[in-house]
Amino acid sequence: MEVVARVQANPARSHLHDALVQSLGLPCEVILHSSDPPNPWKGYVACLTDVPDASHLLVIQDDTTVCKNFAPALRLIAEANPSTPVVLFLARLPRRIANMALHATKKRQVYLDCQLRSNDFLPVVAILWPVEKAKEFLAWAEANPHKLGHKAPRSDDSVGGRWASLTRQPIRFTLPSLVEHPDLEPSLIGRKPAWGKDSGRVAMAFAEDGLAYEW
Repeated sequence: MEVVARVQANPARSHLHDALVQSLGLPCEVILHSSDPPNPWKGYVACLTDVPDASHLLVIQDDTTVCKNFAPALRLIAEANPSTPVVLFLARLPRRIANMALHATKKRQVYLDCQLRSNDFLPVVAILWPVEKAKEFLAWAEANPHKLGHKAPRSDDSVGGRWASLTRQPIRFTLPSLVEHPDLEPSLIGRKPAWGKDSGRVAMAFAEDGLAYEW
């Protein structure tokens, strides 16, 4: 298994990029995108275009931090998940999935397997994609513009959710999150930082050490 990374990045956050790349411990590219109005979906498309030759691709937002031993933990997760996208960050939203995650955590599960519904979104803050699945997602989005929920979609979370629900694609979440979204930067779509565990934009539970779990 070979895991490579792409950072979904905005030039306005260039002060964050070097530290994040160094912390990942993986071969990494910073994929810059900006537009007016901001369009995170187009930035995500750039990250999934011309994917490197590897088994798995990590796509991670530039305003995140990762746990200790992130890279070795991620390689274990990749080995255990050759064909299923694995979400590495989960906040208190979507609420239905967050509630399922709480119940799974009480049972000491390290993964939550979930089928998204039509009103769910896919948290794309950090996803470990099997490369073939990433290509499949992008091809679906390009072939089905009428199914993306908007003529000119801007939300990468929303498009991901529609793909997963409409194609019945199983999604797996790590419990706890290996990636944190500190929510200290203004979002690309204009939301101000919320600074709090209840904001819906901070991890419900963040791993201190990625190798502390049996992936």
